Amino acid sequence: MISIRIVMRFLLPLSNSITETEVVVMVRNLLKSCACTLVILLLISVNAEVPFSPDQSFGSAIPESGSVKTLKQAIADTAATAGSPLKISGLITEVCQARGCWMILVDGDSHARIFFEDYGFFVPTDTSMQRAVLYGTLSEQVLSHEAAEHLAEDAGRKDLFAPGEQIKEYTIVAKGVQIENKI
Repeated sequence: MISIRIVMRFLLPLSNSITETEVVVMVRNLLKSCACTLVILLLISVNAEVPFSPDQSFGSAIPESGSVKTLKQAIADTAATAGSPLKISGLITEVCQARGCWMILVDGDSHARIFFEDYGFFVPTDTSMQRAVLYGTLSEQVLSHEAAEHLAEDAGRKDLFAPGEQIKEYTIVAKGVQIENKI
């Protein structure tokens, strides 16, 4: 082991009492410490909030004034903000595979279906798992069974809902959407 001898010769010249085995143990411990430090730093950086950087915009421009609410915050404030357009952020988890005419936005355990104002624009069908900020009006809707089945078909699924089942969901009619490309 040439590297151990180099360490012993150059880094520990005054200490004749350290054996090669002890140097190997010290080097291993140092490498383990470095590896643990790197893992901790990696975990910290993964959980750090990365600023939103829009790469694609669809529909109307999103106003710069006003703060962005997370979807969870917006749903919690539905009664207070009813009928008023908001800037809302979340993660796109599903997009209409037929045309991109709707998408599902998620924030933690909250989700909403996004439609686009007057069907004036659509989003690419491959935008799942991308962060988005949108500007639109949030409301709670009760879907008919036919509408729910149609949306399930657009998503490429069938038989998601039992006949006669009442389906409630939050919906947002978006005037504009900004999407951040996948990293």
